[in-house]
Amino acid sequence: MNSTSTLSRGVKAGYGAAELGMSSTEAVLQVYLLYFYTAIVGLRPDLAGYALGLAVLWDAVTDPVMGYVSDRTRSRWGKRRPWIAAGGIALAVAFVVLFSPRALDTQAAKFIYLLLAYMGVNTAMTLAAIPHAALGGELSFDRDERTELFGWRMLFRYGGFLLAVVLLGIFSAGEGAEALDPGGATRFAGVIGLVSVAAALVTIGVVGRRDRPAAPPVSSGDGVLRRVGMFLSENASALRNPVFLPLLAAFVVAQAGRTINASLALPYYTVRLHLTEEDVFLYVLVLFMFIAAPSIAVWVWLARRFGKKWPAFFGALALGLLTSVMYLLMPAGQLWPPMLFAAGIGGFLISSAVLFDALVADIVDHDELKTGRHREGLYFGCWMLATKLARAIGLATTGQLLAFTGFQEGVTKQDPEVGWRLALLFGPGVGLCFVAAALVFAFMPLTDAKHRRVQALLRKRAAIGQPQDDPGAPDSAGA
Repeated sequence: MNSTSTLSRGVKAGYGAAELGMSSTEAVLQVYLLYFYTAIVGLRPDLAGYALGLAVLWDAVTDPVMGYVSDRTRSRWGKRRPWIAAGGIALAVAFVVLFSPRALDTQAAKFIYLLLAYMGVNTAMTLAAIPHAALGGELSFDRDERTELFGWRMLFRYGGFLLAVVLLGIFSAGEGAEALDPGGATRFAGVIGLVSVAAALVTIGVVGRRDRPAAPPVSSGDGVLRRVGMFLSENASALRNPVFLPLLAAFVVAQAGRTINASLALPYYTVRLHLTEEDVFLYVLVLFMFIAAPSIAVWVWLARRFGKKWPAFFGALALGLLTSVMYLLMPAGQLWPPMLFAAGIGGFLISSAVLFDALVADIVDHDELKTGRHREGLYFGCWMLATKLARAIGLATTGQLLAFTGFQEGVTKQDPEVGWRLALLFGPGVGLCFVAAALVFAFMPLTDAKHRRVQALLRKRAAIGQPQDDPGAPDSAGA
């Protein structure tokens, strides 16, 4: 349990910096990858959806493993930083490979290349993302300071997204065409890769010795089978946690909706609204980031004033209701409605997601009170597992839905009826996911008052040197 001493703004910003590289990569994967492999490489949408979904399922399996390993890493550089460094470098290499398809003449070859290359990117992302997320909950025990740390992380996430869409717009315009060709995509991916490495190195340098190695294991004689059993048992206990489960379920539903939203954004804006890629990247998405980034401070303030749960609930609910309506009403050929409503109002509401990440760290406190163990990596591994499973569902579903709309691979001009079907999916289809997520999240029992009590009990335990396993700790419902 860390001290409540205040971290400097530089340390908070330095912690968040690694997210710049990961989120710029993630933004391209969500916004452009499906479009690139269908419209440019010429892979069938249904096959692209299967490849992306299968690759993310593999990634979901590795997330809890990484959390388990990261919690137990003992090195002179700490338990999180070595993995952030390795992941940043591996991510840069794998990302360039993903956007460098060459001489793929058959649908089978394109499918296999996308599947394997995307698996490589996701594995590299896991190496960096799980330890980085877990580190945020360990740098401070103060609940409000933790929210600020995750706010900085989200700020750099938005910065990475902004960087990605600006570079996409610049490289697309530079090609003199509606989209990057494979050669331009490789150069673009190389720039993003360099950002990933640099951002990871900044976080590693700033955090320094605040990242401590794991404590020595209780027993050094555990065999492989016993360790596997412990790994499975710990993950099962986290997934059964009645405080964590509603938050996790809500996040899965919301993340599936966000994946569908991001994957269909370019087809929706270009086919339904007749905007150019440059309009989408350099105006709508850039403005979205400029609104979303400062909005983080508002949600952090609301969390200080009202706790995390209810601001997060109303933010998700409002986003779902707004999405369900506004995308059906957007007029074609006009840039200001998506800039005003989608980028402006939507950008503000989407930033409420910072509270969901911060709540995971609070739930780790609850788990520590019950078990006597600090398992940050375990819970963030499960959190990322849920993210990847939801993304796999969303990507696989999006490929099928895109095929259902009549979208033709390798064709830049689509039938007008495709635009209306895209609007139904992009609006009510996605919006109902957010509404459902908010309703599920309402059942999460860890309120602000209960978490303050949990932290008070943890401080008392630390002060009196209470044994690690406390049979008198309150249960999940009473904490």
